[in-house]
Formats: sequence, structure tokens, C-alpha cells
Amino acid sequence: MKLKRFGENLFVVFALLLIITFSVFLFNQVKEIDIFKLSNGGDKTYDIDNQNVLVLGIAGFESNGPLLTDVMMVVNINVKAKTVKVISVPRDLLVKIKNTENFTKLNNLLTLDNPKLKIEKTELIRDKVEQITNLKINHIAVVDLDGFRYFVDAIGGINIYLGESLYDPLLANPDNPDERFSLESGWNFLDGKKAAKFVRSRYAATGDFSRIDHQHDLLIAIFQKLKKLNAFTNPMMLYKIYTSWSGYLYTDIDINDGWKLLPLVKDLDSKNIKFMTISYSPPDQLLTSTSSDLYGYFLMPKIGLENYTDIHNYIYKFIN
Repeated sequence: MKLKRFGENLFVVFALLLIITFSVFLFNQVKEIDIFKLSNGGDKTYDIDNQNVLVLGIAGFESNGPLLTDVMMVVNINVKAKTVKVISVPRDLLVKIKNTENFTKLNNLLTLDNPKLKIEKTELIRDKVEQITNLKINHIAVVDLDGFRYFVDAIGGINIYLGESLYDPLLANPDNPDERFSLESGWNFLDGKKAAKFVRSRYAATGDFSRIDHQHDLLIAIFQKLKKLNAFTNPMMLYKIYTSWSGYLYTDIDINDGWKLLPLVKDLDSKNIKFMTISYSPPDQLLTSTSSDLYGYFLMPKIGLENYTDIHNYIYKFIN
């Protein structure tokens, strides 16, 4: 499947994607935006008023695992209810590879679908996330870390509040490579480099779930900054945002869907953005963690490997 170039008339789609794809990922030169077309799949009724977008964040083409999807979110967009509900799926979930008897971690499926490391297919991860969530995926957006970094700088950085200080000895301070990345408790101003470090940091007792919490906090902070800038009605700001993302965004959302979803983008209130994470934390404890010689650390449904019934029920209550 060939990638298609899409340059002009993308501002509306961008406004939508800026709300649903804030946590993201890499490459280092500005290009036109690449749009890849994917089959809708399945036979469920297509409802523009109630869409599910799978947002995948990749580490980028200069990393060791360029297509590993360390950010995975299903974004439920309900235009009539004026709500956005975000479901984060953990990267370490052990899953069966479609049409095989083999298993791998969920964040490896995009790589398996694209062994040449060029994004042309997303069927494996799309189908598996549908199976895990019991939600029809209408669209996909794949974004990389440098695009996110340039975007944060384009909107003038963001302010984020931390209830406790953050220190990650595994990440370098972007302003001084000899220091480790850290943020103090309270309010912090993040430019693009610091924001990229913040969404990558997972050095905490809950590991990747801590990183997911950071992503949720960042989404709200970015949304509030965009509203403050009147970004969705300011052509100059939209163009600035557009150029910051150029070359770092791959999606199958077309201009017609963008126009239909624009009213929600403009009218959405932050109180109507809700988050949930498929996790092992009480009181729900949908997952359990374990390890093996073959897969190392991994997560699986508490009621059994590849048994997603409890997750389906939980997501249904969250969405409705």
C-alpha cells in the first residue's frame, strides 16, 4: 500500500488531531504530511458522530526500535455528546499474533506489519486493539517524538503541575547531557525538549503506567494552551502548528471527516475529556503482571491470557 502525499487543505484535520494525538513521537526534517489510506474493515455501521481513533506514538527512525508503539490510545469522539474519552492500552500486554500460534508484546505489532520499517500497514495492531477493547477502530494516527517536540515549541511551550517531584536517572537533561532529567513538584514550564522527556519518563514504581499518567496530564495541559491561544480559529496559529507536524504524522483521516468533527474541536470543554487506563491497579485490576524467559516482563488479562471479557465490560461502562 503506497503512502499518499497530502499538503493543502489539512488545517481542519490538524485541529482534530491536535486534540486526539498530543502524546507522540520522531524524525528531523520538515516534509509534507504523509497520509496513508487503510481499509475500514469489518461490517459495523459507520457513524461520524461516534468515532474511535487509534493513536500510536512511535520512537522514530533514529532509535533502536523505530516502530515500537510505546504510546497507544483509543480516542472515542462523540460529537453529539461533545465528549472525548481516551483509553490507554499498555505496551507490555502479551498478545497472540494474528493467524499464528505465536505471541509478542502489543507494542511490537506495527514492526511485524512493516519489517522494512516503512509505515505501509497497520492491520495487525488495529485488529488486536479492536479485539482487546471491543471497539471498532474507524481511523488511525501514527505520530513520532520529534513532531511532538516541534509542536510544543510552536505553541510556545506548556505549563504543567506535578504533585510530586520527578527524577529519572535513565534520561539525560535536554539542556545538559551530564545531568539526569528532573522536574520539581508544583508548576513547571516545558518546552518541546522537556515535554518529550516528560512523556518518555517511566522511572517510577508503576513503570509504564506512570508514563501513561504523564501523557494524560500533558494532553490536558496542551488542550488548555490551545484554547487559550484560540488556536482552532486562528489561521496563522493553525499554519504554524501545521508546519511543526509536517513529516511526522501519518493518518487515514480525510478532510471530509475533519470538517464534520470540527464543531467538537472548537466547543470541547476540558471537563468533557475523560481518561482511563487498562491496568493492574485496584479497584478494577483488569490485568496481572508476570514474566517468562521468552518474553521477560509482560502483562495479561487477570482472567486469562487473551481473555478480554472483563476489559470489554469495563470499557463499555466508561464509554457509555
